[in-house]
Amino acid sequence: LGRVSVVKREILPANTNQALAIIRLNAMNLEYIKTYLTGRAIKRFIANNPTVGAQPNMSLTQIRDLIIAIPNLTEQEKIGSFFKKIDNSIKKQSDKIWLLKKRKKGFLQKMFV
Repeated sequence: LGRVSVVKREILPANTNQALAIIRLNAMNLEYIKTYLTGRAIKRFIANNPTVGAQPNMSLTQIRDLIIAIPNLTEQEKIGSFFKKIDNSIKKQSDKIWLLKKRKKGFLQKMFV
C-alpha cells in the first residue's frame, strides 16, 4: 500500500492482481508523478481512506477519488528533475554506506581469525 514503481512499456502487457493499480500518463512528467505519489499528500490520502484485511489495499474507486495537484509541464519537469537528483544522491550515499559496512565486516573477520 502506497508503493510506487514504474513499469516500462516494453514489458507490457503484464499480469496484475487486485492489489495493483496501473496509472497511465499522457502529457505528464513521470518524475513529477513519482515524486507526488510518494509524498505527504498521498500518505495523508491513504491515512484518511482506511483499508482493512490481511493485505490492506485501496479500491479502484478510492484511487479514482485521488486528486493530484498538476502544475504546468515546465514546472513538473523542474520538480521531477530536482527530486530525481536528490534520489540519485541518496542512492549513491546508500551504496557507499553498504560498501563501507562490507569492508568493516571483512576487517572484523580478519581481526578475529
